[in-house]
Amino acid sequence: MGALDRKVYKEIDLCLERIYPASIILAEKVVAAGLDNKSQLRGFETLINATTRFSEIQNYIKNQAGKENNAAAKWRLVSPMMLVQLDSLETEAHRIAGSDPQQILDVKLRLARGWAKQVVCHFLYKRP
Repeated sequence: MGALDRKVYKEIDLCLERIYPASIILAEKVVAAGLDNKSQLRGFETLINATTRFSEIQNYIKNQAGKENNAAAKWRLVSPMMLVQLDSLETEAHRIAGSDPQQILDVKLRLARGWAKQVVCHFLYKRP
């Protein structure tokens, strides 16, 4: 990721603070859906922290929900909300970064990483 200026970092932090309540709601829905295997959510967070492509995050969610196993049925309960929140992050990234494609990607990934941390931390806190 490239260097972003101080104003952009501040906007990222402000955005993450604004979406924090929605992240908590999502984490509670993940718990309610029965996705109580912390390794699945940790794997999700690891992917987000390792990837260089925002679309890979979206594809991971779709892949988990599209499988044919018990966990997939649980993913299908929360994947629409996850994808909507990611779409919202993408919109925010364009607002924050302007028209520079590299900065947009950097902001999208930083937002996604912050969002995932919020969701996973609250999930771990709330799970049975």
